[in-house]
Amino acid sequence: MPSSHPSMDVNELPSTKSIQNRDSNSQKTSGILTLLNLWKIGSKLHHDLRIKLVNSLIDSRIYYCNGLLAGLLSKDQDRLQKVQNSAVRFIFGRRQYRGTTALRKSLHFLPVKNRIHFKISLLTYKALNGLAPKYLANLLHRRPQTSNRLDNDKSSSHYLKNKGAFSVAAPAVWDELPQCLRECPTLKMFKSYLKTYLFKRAYGC
Repeated sequence: MPSSHPSMDVNELPSTKSIQNRDSNSQKTSGILTLLNLWKIGSKLHHDLRIKLVNSLIDSRIYYCNGLLAGLLSKDQDRLQKVQNSAVRFIFGRRQYRGTTALRKSLHFLPVKNRIHFKISLLTYKALNGLAPKYLANLLHRRPQTSNRLDNDKSSSHYLKNKGAFSVAAPAVWDELPQCLRECPTLKMFKSYLKTYLFKRAYGC
């Protein structure tokens, strides 16, 4: 008996890029609307409470599934970064435009780009150490006789067309990490060292 569901050509499926753009736009819009509402009551809130609200209502939306944003265009990353910058200004009660780098650093907030790298690096570590689903591990291939590096042919058509795919983004991000990080013996140690490394890389400290 023929299926009542219409068939779908694989070419009709949304591309990685379209999914990334949709997710980044959704996160930006949601974050801005939440911030506008928070500003209405901001003057009545203690500094520590503002931090908690931003962490729970803004950061959680920016960073939700942010591993899917690997390979996102710089202009789209900048949109999300502006939301985080606005959230930082809310915490410190500064509506006017000013640089937020020092403020983010004081809050120990990683910039959006570094948070994406954190998520990709974490997933890669788990996949390489049997802590993630097997289908993720099967996407990664270690280089022979190297210091825990991954194979990534940047000249291939797959790389050029799928920079947001885990099989492409993971090797690119992983191979940038110092060897001591790639060889951390435990997940807890890796997460701690990774955040410290990315923090120093973001703020030059």
